[in-house]
Amino acid sequence: MSQKLNTPKGTRDFSSFELKKREYLLNILKNCFKAFNFQEIQTPSFENLTTLTGKYGDEEDNLMFKILSSGDKIKKADTEALKNNKLTKFSNSLSDKALRYDLTVPLSRFVSQNLNNLSFPFKRFQTQLVWRAERPQRGRYREFLQCDVDIIGESNFLNEVECIKIYDSVFKRLSMPIVNLRINNRQILDGISQLMNLDSVNEIAPILDKSDKIGYEGVIKKLTEKNISDSSINQLKFFLELKGSNQDKINSIRSKFTSNNISIDGVDLLEKIINTSQKFNLNNVNLTFDLSLARGLSYYTGTIIEVSSPDEFNIGSIGGGGRYDNLVQEKNPRLSGFGISFGFDRICLLLDELNLFPNELDSSKSFLFLNFGLDKIDKLPVFIDKLREKNITCEIYPSDNKIKKQMDYANQKGINYVVIIGEDEFKKSIFKIKDMLNGAESTFNLNDIVSEIEKLS
Repeated sequence: MSQKLNTPKGTRDFSSFELKKREYLLNILKNCFKAFNFQEIQTPSFENLTTLTGKYGDEEDNLMFKILSSGDKIKKADTEALKNNKLTKFSNSLSDKALRYDLTVPLSRFVSQNLNNLSFPFKRFQTQLVWRAERPQRGRYREFLQCDVDIIGESNFLNEVECIKIYDSVFKRLSMPIVNLRINNRQILDGISQLMNLDSVNEIAPILDKSDKIGYEGVIKKLTEKNISDSSINQLKFFLELKGSNQDKINSIRSKFTSNNISIDGVDLLEKIINTSQKFNLNNVNLTFDLSLARGLSYYTGTIIEVSSPDEFNIGSIGGGGRYDNLVQEKNPRLSGFGISFGFDRICLLLDELNLFPNELDSSKSFLFLNFGLDKIDKLPVFIDKLREKNITCEIYPSDNKIKKQMDYANQKGINYVVIIGEDEFKKSIFKIKDMLNGAESTFNLNDIVSEIEKLS
């Protein structure tokens, strides 16, 4: 019995119609990025394992798709690690390369490798596939398109402001409803962790990051299970329970930090970003200071942001990013990076459910020349070549089947017009065009075939 063929879990095929939708969204993203003067780059689909590991966190490292070594390299497998159930160490011994997990770490490698050839600030955008061995679910795939913009240069809060405006511009061009853009700063979280007497904010960041799924009570429960003391949890509660406007929260935190001799640099920076962003007339983004936002990736060092999908759709975030210094400072300590990412596949889902894709995704028209036999076809290539040189989509039906079958093909393929040049038409030096939408048929002089079709295309 033959095995049924399926795509691997977490991957998809795309029909030509689905690709038109994706191309529509991708073009809007790219055009917006270019309007802000970002330049496109591309990096390899896989990187050296040493480039990728140790940048994201242990959990994320385990979600990488590693490329199995071959030949003599396989002899280097650490079988002792396997015997001792150290599976990560064992799998790393079998591989020295992995598919890229995101686009930020490969960008940092690109900057380091090309440092002397780049002009700073270096503004790049990138739209390429990434791979993660996560559990597939609605809006979450193992292979997906990531669309990033990043600014590498000296740290400046205007980088954050510009990226927030990019989100707003893209969502406005897509006619999206207003979305919530949550913002926080890892320096503020560091200050909170100091008040909680924790060694690192990373002790609580992964739990805070799940607050939109498990809620306030869920966060407190997880922290208790992690053996965080009641006094520490009470310190955190003060911040999670803050109400009021963005400015009200900023004022409360500044007061709390100042009275406890904790740096307010992160608070001041956040205030500056929020106030300046509001001056740029945000149309589709509601900017909210959210202290529960942590962004679990270990490389974030400053501002962090996340865009939530509208509440009624419940497919998680549709964008996010932050400032990262450690990734780009190895060869130049003055460099800093800030970048954002668009959840391309989730935004596609939203556009579908909100009926925001245009009814006509491709404005160009297509033409099918009917096949009336080899002796007639011999006279068509000269016309078709001229049309294709003008980027007009056209084709000849491959065999002289019954006309009904050829017309059915045109309907099934969504061809706009059928071109009819049979024996009678050649004798009279005419051709006919049938509009497949309304059935209307028009007759023209054969000498004008290119110009008449060009008018319709």
